[in-house]
Amino acid sequence: MGRRVFVAAIFVALLAFGTVTMAVAADFYIVKDAAGKMVVSDKKPEDAKSVVKGPFKTKDEAEKAMKSEPTTKKPTPPDQGC
Repeated sequence: MGRRVFVAAIFVALLAFGTVTMAVAADFYIVKDAAGKMVVSDKKPEDAKSVVKGPFKTKDEAEKAMKSEPTTKKPTPPDQGC
């Protein structure tokens, strides 16, 4: 009886550790690299200015959001005329 309880406790501990590890590594970000190209990253960059959007739960969500993000922003006209 004691051995079964020990094996069950080990199994539960490993299962819990695996679940926590998966939850921590589940964030994806859309970031701009030095050349200005947008890419999906599974790590949050240290420079907060390079994050375009995120975090996303799945890589698929991040890729869909990246496709909807415009690659260039149009300049806005001034509020007042010249």
